[in-house]
This record gives sequence, C-alpha cells and structure tokens, in this order.
Amino acid sequence: MVTCHCKTELNTPINMKKIIFILALTSLVPPAISQDDISSLKDTYAKWIEAWNDGDSKAVAKISWGNYGFGRDVPFLRSGTTDSVSYEQGIQRYMNSMLSIDYKAHQTNFRIIDGIGFVDGFYEQTTQQTNGPLRSVYGRQSLVFLKQGGNWKMKHYHRSALPNEFTR
Repeated sequence: MVTCHCKTELNTPINMKKIIFILALTSLVPPAISQDDISSLKDTYAKWIEAWNDGDSKAVAKISWGNYGFGRDVPFLRSGTTDSVSYEQGIQRYMNSMLSIDYKAHQTNFRIIDGIGFVDGFYEQTTQQTNGPLRSVYGRQSLVFLKQGGNWKMKHYHRSALPNEFTR
C-alpha cells in the first residue's frame, strides 16, 4: 500500500487513491471527436497520396508544410551534398528522377487526440527511376497532422520498409 504524507497548500492531505482512480478513468474515456474532423483528415491524406501519384510537387509541399522539421521555403539539403533547394524543389527533383510513382495505402488507421491527427498503416510504393528497373517497396508508416487555418498540415512523417519475409 502506498502512503502519501503530502499536503496541499491548504494543508489538506492528498488522497492518492482518488487521484490514481481519476487519472485512470479519464485515460479510458476518449475525448469527443468530430466525424467532420476525421473525414477531413482522411480527405487530406487521400489528396497527399494523389499528389504524389500525379507528380504534383506543389500539392505535396502544401499539405506537407513543416514536414521533416523544415518549412516549405527552408533549404532542403540533398543527402551527402551542400546543394540546397526549397522543400518543394526537393520534392520536384525527386519526382523528375522517376518515370513513374505509384503509391498505395493499406490498412490505414485515423485518430485524432487533443487536436492532433494521427495516420498509420502500411504502404506500397512502386517507382521506376529514369534509368532503372521497376521497384516496389512495402512498409509501415506514421504521419502526424495539425490543423492550421482550418486545414490539416503534415508535421511529421515516418516510413520504414518491411523486411522481405513480411512482404512475400
């Protein structure tokens, strides 16, 4: 049994059992989520996928504002170089290096907690570089969105390719 000899500023003993019970109870009851918010998060995510598949770097950058810790107009360094371009230009350069990009989402989950939109699930991305073979990557992803000016903006994005034994 835990005994607490703590007192508040009013010199009243703190009932730790009561506090633990209240904390446990509030963590079990999710806050009310607007179905409109979930629908708008799903729509934003669908537009992001569509923008990648259409090769629309402006739309990707607009939805992804702040992605990777950078703003849309902050220099985006190409790996291993000091060559920097805007975030949108970096996306466009990637898109220009591909003959095709086909991005699909699978088993996607959408949640909103304290105004933060979470999207996670699995993806399949098939690309073909200008001078390369067709290549498919399967993996899991997590994305974090915040509302700005009434629109969801992606603030964080993480993808991890699945090992081959999971994709057969």
